[in-house]
Amino acid sequence: MKIHLDIRNGISPTIALECVRQVVAMGRISANGKSYSYATNFNTNEGEIWVAVRPYRKSDCFVVYKQ
Repeated sequence: MKIHLDIRNGISPTIALECVRQVVAMGRISANGKSYSYATNFNTNEGEIWVAVRPYRKSDCFVVYKQ
């Protein structure tokens, strides 16, 4: 499995990877099972972190950001 991560707002890579791992663990639950959750939020020690799926043709792409 190949994924792309777009980590924003100075979020530590460790926190970002853990949040994305949890989204992937939930499975493909959006778009009739074709996509991971469009947007998921997590409360972390860095504050509220959002993981959003960005359409990408060849592999899964996740944007990790603070709101």
